[in-house]
Amino acid sequence: MDSERPVIVYRYHSGLYVNLTNRCSTACTFCVKHAWKMDYRGSDLDLRGAEPAPEEVMRQAAAEWARAPFEELVFCGFGEPTMRLDALLACARLLRGGAAAPIPPGLRVRLNTNGLANAVWGRDVVPELRGLVDSVHVSLNTADPAQWASLMRPSEKWAGEGFEKVQEFIRNAAAALPETFATAVDSGAVDLEKFRALAARLGAKPRIRPRLDTEAGR
Repeated sequence: MDSERPVIVYRYHSGLYVNLTNRCSTACTFCVKHAWKMDYRGSDLDLRGAEPAPEEVMRQAAAEWARAPFEELVFCGFGEPTMRLDALLACARLLRGGAAAPIPPGLRVRLNTNGLANAVWGRDVVPELRGLVDSVHVSLNTADPAQWASLMRPSEKWAGEGFEKVQEFIRNAAAALPETFATAVDSGAVDLEKFRALAARLGAKPRIRPRLDTEAGR
């Protein structure tokens, strides 16, 4: 890839990740995009306002597949993918419909999200993901609403109902999609047992993640 151009798709472990937008409905305390100057392990994820069309995303994804297959397509960049919900769904439809040749239409699709899509769009978006997204990882981070607000720092527009809307999204996703994880960053300040208990009540699997800024090999 041309290192002088913003990166739309990038590889990490066994997946191909889609950098759909830099816009976000939260400003999480553990987000590294500013500290890392929009660079993720050598990939420049600063789109500079030029958000890619679904056709371009899948063209680049197909080119990456031709270079070497990957195990899953992951919507996760330096922004919240559901801020561009229509584009996300369009990408998945191109894949499922076989238009993203040579990628197999049955390839696993994952969404990493902060869970605020229902608040942002004013409706339950989970039914729109059914049949297109296989796995969703929702950044819940805590069982305490005040701590959630402190950690996630949601935009004022969605701050009041945000914690409840994230739980709603997780609950609905767990009921409708093949796999739903509620994730938490292991900061040392979160009661992980209460987090796990809340994840279970919502029907999700808990997953604890290390802070990116403490991972080796950035």
